[in-house]
Amino acid sequence: MKQKKKSDVNVLLGYAGSHKGLTFLGLALSAVSMLLSMVPYICIWLVARDLIAAAPEWAQAQSVAQYGWLAFAFAVAGIILYFAGLMCTHLAAFRTAANIRKQGVAHVMKAPLGYFDSNASGLIRGRLDAAAADTETLLAHNLADIVGTITLFIAMLVIMFVFDWRMGAACLLAAVISVVAMFSMMGGKNIKLMSEYQAAQDRMTKAGTEYVRGIPVVKIFQQTVYSFKAFQEAIEDYSSKAEHYQGDVCQVPQSINLTFTEGAFVFLVPAALFLAPGTLAGGDFAGFITNFAFYAVFSAIISTALAKIIFAASGMMLSSYGGTPE
Repeated sequence: MKQKKKSDVNVLLGYAGSHKGLTFLGLALSAVSMLLSMVPYICIWLVARDLIAAAPEWAQAQSVAQYGWLAFAFAVAGIILYFAGLMCTHLAAFRTAANIRKQGVAHVMKAPLGYFDSNASGLIRGRLDAAAADTETLLAHNLADIVGTITLFIAMLVIMFVFDWRMGAACLLAAVISVVAMFSMMGGKNIKLMSEYQAAQDRMTKAGTEYVRGIPVVKIFQQTVYSFKAFQEAIEDYSSKAEHYQGDVCQVPQSINLTFTEGAFVFLVPAALFLAPGTLAGGDFAGFITNFAFYAVFSAIISTALAKIIFAASGMMLSSYGGTPE
């Protein structure tokens, strides 16, 4: 029976040893902190609701101060829990990266001499040092942001669709377009392109290390830097692939992604105008304004959540190409 391949995250957590539990604790704290971070937005809406209901007798909205203190308390609690969660994930990430380096060095020490003929020292160093550093970012930040953002999105979907599913769908549409644009950059045929980009970076690291180590030879035999054609070609190859990926592949999707990430509010106004005649026909103007204010407040969370997803997705992709030498 064919053994199921472990995911990249499971492979990395295998290096955490006894600190693996800290990672899961940090993820749980991050999820709870995201839920707490929603409460201040709810309080803002409650303040707007009471002020609209009391207008123009603003003094009758006596609960405004209470909502303000409640928002402050939950905001502080969310920050504290998020900080505690990151402390846990950082401790686990540092130990994981250290274990990767230790086990990688132990593996290299046992390798036959022929191993170093096919694996240059620059490539080995890049795998043991740079790739291990990338895992720190993934385990310390990216996983916590992914878990927290998923929790936030689920909670937002429940709240938004309970109040008015049509307005909730309008807010969600911007997020859907942004996610589709993001995956068009990182999925499908571009997965191979990202692999080639990472391979070009490895070759440049390898050639750069060999070039620096060969400087004494250049000086002794009075050669020129052009004798290191491999280094020059590696830089040009890496530059070409980076320009192609960032310029040709990512230019349009990233523009769409940023536009709708920051403009989640753009679909809310047309939806509100479409629903206005039916709502205002019943004479409930205050209810219409209150409902619109609720979704206007929550649409601000979408851009923050999507930005975290984009940052975390880049770390997940790096984990697929890093690692210790085989």
